Amino acid sequence: ILVFALGCGIVVPILYFGIQLLAAPFFPDYSFLSMEASLLGSDMAIYPAIFNIGAITTGIVTIIASVGFLLALQHLGTNPFLALLTSLAVLLNGFGSLWAGFFPMPDPRHGSNPFAVGIFLFPILLTFSLWNRSNARPIKIYLIITNLLFIALIPIMSGVSGINTQGYQGLLQRIAVLVFFVPISVGSYFLIQHTKNLSFSEGTKRDSKKTA
Repeated sequence: ILVFALGCGIVVPILYFGIQLLAAPFFPDYSFLSMEASLLGSDMAIYPAIFNIGAITTGIVTIIASVGFLLALQHLGTNPFLALLTSLAVLLNGFGSLWAGFFPMPDPRHGSNPFAVGIFLFPILLTFSLWNRSNARPIKIYLIITNLLFIALIPIMSGVSGINTQGYQGLLQRIAVLVFFVPISVGSYFLIQHTKNLSFSEGTKRDSKKTA
């Protein structure tokens, strides 16, 4: 169950972008540069179900991944509260994808997704969850960079920076998704590798005790 659930986490960003590639040919003159992903599921698309079913599928896969994060972090001895919060952030991310699929544009509920907070919190929560692990230096560096990119994106996407983003909304959204979704994949891979190593180490110790 653990490896399967974390395997689901690895494919989350692949699903997110792959579904867009499948849906884009059925949207006349779609631009990845200027148009947001959600338009592919709107009534402007020829077959909006491609994107919307894909979003729901991504949500289900992400929810399964949240179980993997909880089990793996507990297995590694992470603070139980941090492990719970981190997996909850992944769970909310999954609910957010479900929401986007069930309430596609132009439904006014689409833009008021109540689960979006999970997307923003996950990278920082995973950083704290792995902070005390001496064998997690590469992923901690990656997560620090990710959180810094998130901070840098806030003034740009909110318009406070004064940078004209007109015509680049689609690009900015996809950059933001790379910042928030890819850590789910990277974190899942890290946890698969290190829970395997821990299990192998524990098994070796048990075998040595039996031999003794």
